[in-house]
Amino acid sequence: MSIVRSTRAAGIRRVVTIRTTAILAAVLGGATSCATSSPAPSSPPPTSAAAAVPATSATPSSSTGAAVAAGCDTTRWRASPISSARQVSVPPMPVITAVRTAAHPECGYDRLVLDVTGPIPGYKIRYVTKAVADPSGAAISVPGSSYLLVTLSPANAHAASGVATISTRAQALRYPELKGYVLAGDFEGVVTLVLGLAKRTAIRTGEAGGRWYIDVRS
Repeated sequence: MSIVRSTRAAGIRRVVTIRTTAILAAVLGGATSCATSSPAPSSPPPTSAAAAVPATSATPSSSTGAAVAAGCDTTRWRASPISSARQVSVPPMPVITAVRTAAHPECGYDRLVLDVTGPIPGYKIRYVTKAVADPSGAAISVPGSSYLLVTLSPANAHAASGVATISTRAQALRYPELKGYVLAGDFEGVVTLVLGLAKRTAIRTGEAGGRWYIDVRS
């Protein structure tokens, strides 16, 4: 009788052990299944500094390696002598009414501007060894160590009454290249100016709205 009871007890323990193992396996299997079907969202990859800051494109340099400031005249430079013939019907004669100057160190040039009433006259520009009056040929003192002669024709630097419209005195300037200028002649429809420069340099000319200008590269 005791043997039967012992056998039954062992059988019951075996059944309980099998059931417990099955339950544990089911629980573990369910946990594994949940982890696989619903993974935690992954964090976004960190953003690098290069991606956060927009790239700035480099400004190409000019052929000479010098940067040109915004708003500067980029007309081609030329070597002296230069000239431009104009067919101007007279009268009335074009009149030079004012001379204005400015330094543009950010652009690399100094500029002399002539205000003109009537059409822009023809011109010739060349280097000379000294400043002289036209037509007398007398020496004129003007600041600078190199001299650029500007001849405009047909043109006057005086009103119909004969009164001068621009100063006949030499003007001293303290610009990098343009050191001064003087009205060297106003005779028979020909106006001559002499520009005193620091050195021989490239030049260029232009016109707009009744004004004619000459730039000297600094």
